[in-house]
Amino acid sequence: MDLMLSCRNLGFSYGKAPVLHDISFTVEKGCFCVVLGRNGSGKTTLIHCLNRILHPTQGQVFIDGKDLTSLSRNEIARAVSLVPQEHMEIFPFRVIDVVVMARAPFLGTAAVPKASDYRIAEEALKQLHAFHLADKNFNRISGGERQIVLLARAIAQNARIMLLDEPTNHLDFNNQYHLLSAIKALCRSTDLCIVASMHDPNLASLFADEIIMLKNGRILCHGPIQTVMTPQNISALYDIDTRAISIGDQKQLFLPKQGMGSSGT
Repeated sequence: MDLMLSCRNLGFSYGKAPVLHDISFTVEKGCFCVVLGRNGSGKTTLIHCLNRILHPTQGQVFIDGKDLTSLSRNEIARAVSLVPQEHMEIFPFRVIDVVVMARAPFLGTAAVPKASDYRIAEEALKQLHAFHLADKNFNRISGGERQIVLLARAIAQNARIMLLDEPTNHLDFNNQYHLLSAIKALCRSTDLCIVASMHDPNLASLFADEIIMLKNGRILCHGPIQTVMTPQNISALYDIDTRAISIGDQKQLFLPKQGMGSSGT
């Protein structure tokens, strides 16, 4: 596979407080990579460094071998989409208009979206079974529905790399699996390179291809889920003694040992 996204010796500090230390990894096209870690481990900071919302204090980020600092903001927007963790209320736009905003990098100065842009936005909503929201006021739908709309916006942006910051935060049990299944299918069908920060090791174990475990701003380990997702690594990452329970199809769930019986590995 061709290289899509990589960073080399990445570091970031807020003032004199270091947050990320010597981060190096590569994620190729068609890969769904999850960054796992506890609160405050640097996951969101890393996601924001990968599309230059934040400027690393050391190291480099590359897209197809091109240094991110050599690209304009519009070039980055054509290559990288972002679904943020938190979203403030915006002007009372319809959902379809929020999604079509993703087409801005492809429009000329002062240009307005064309019918083709709206068709792309509609297809993105349909792909997530959310077309029924199209004419609703974005500020009047639930937090989980907003998250789905923002994912549709990222799809409509048609970027080759998608970054997601805690994409399941506002979603109920059903919609967590619906959303992650849609993301995994999108990754497979379009060869997208996807990097998502998440808290839940079990959701990551079910859907990710690769895992980056981030602890105190440093990579604890990185690799395919089959080799990285072990009770030992999960225990070290979350500072809690953990067991793995096989659920078939080479998948595992992870639970704290405290309060469990003798079953599990």
